[in-house]
Amino acid sequence: MRKKNYETAWGRVSISRHVYQRSRGGKIYVPLEVGARVVGGNCTPYLSKMVSWKYAQLAASRVCEDMAMHHHRSISRKLVQKIGSEVGLIAWDKEMEWSYDLPELKEVVKCVAISRDGTTTPIIGQGYRETMCGTISLYNKTGDRLHTIYKACAPEKGKEGFDRVMNKEVEEIKALFPSAKYVGLADGAANNWTYLNGCTTEQVLDFYHATEHLSEVSVAMEPNEERRKKWLDEACHDLKHRPKAAVFLFRELQAKQKEYGEHPPQVLLDNLTYLSNNLKRMDYCRFLKNGFPIGSGVTEAACKVLAKQRLSGSGMRWHLHKVQDMLLIRELVCTRGRWEQFWAFYDQIRA
Repeated sequence: MRKKNYETAWGRVSISRHVYQRSRGGKIYVPLEVGARVVGGNCTPYLSKMVSWKYAQLAASRVCEDMAMHHHRSISRKLVQKIGSEVGLIAWDKEMEWSYDLPELKEVVKCVAISRDGTTTPIIGQGYRETMCGTISLYNKTGDRLHTIYKACAPEKGKEGFDRVMNKEVEEIKALFPSAKYVGLADGAANNWTYLNGCTTEQVLDFYHATEHLSEVSVAMEPNEERRKKWLDEACHDLKHRPKAAVFLFRELQAKQKEYGEHPPQVLLDNLTYLSNNLKRMDYCRFLKNGFPIGSGVTEAACKVLAKQRLSGSGMRWHLHKVQDMLLIRELVCTRGRWEQFWAFYDQIRA
């Protein structure tokens, strides 16, 4: 019998427990820790669940304050960070193995929007690097969002890791809703479309990004400020509500290019190229008629909620592996129903 200190939600306890090891040495087997599913060698699952949920929302020092204030439990920053890393490691180890049930949906899923975007995260010794965030959103026939699955991946070379976890989620959703319409929704970044073209039947350019380009080119279309504002308002309205409006706008820009002769403004040329590359993705009137989402606000919000909100606080810098731990926990917390399922799965683990 050997004594060891264990961290619980109510304090540190010292317990005598049996330990076993082969005569030639090697790994020690502790039945108590296996049966109780101790996290990180000395933390109970209940404490780990409580602390890691708080750590997903707050800096480690604030978690310590919260534990002391609301739970009368003194805990160190080091232990908070350790628990976060250990829970993140479990989530990473089981990410491709565990499949989560959707919450009960009261309406039929008619459309599934798959979207992805990137944001920057400060990495120690590497500066700011791109963190990828993705969403899979379920919509009813009128275009109301029923549920969203959030995924994220720490900065990596290429996007193979992110693509792999997104593929798993997409395949599971397609198995559940084979008759739904699958829509890819993103801004104009080419690498996003490379992925979305392979898993969706319709691709939609984010409407807000499209209107930003119209705002840029309006300077070349109407030099007078009042007429420019009027042109922009009408162009945005038509783009959203008029069938094949993007084609007509493209032709209007082409006509304006001819008016300028041999020296058209660069902003006009750039936006002609942009429209030409995205015409099929800008049929917003038809998209809305079919109940498709036309804005990537859900994914923009995912970048802020999953990554920016927690990883880009004042003075924060992160080790790369710590970023992945945090993102794995946050996507479980932010996706409705997954946090409780994660711990239910963990409770079923056996040696």
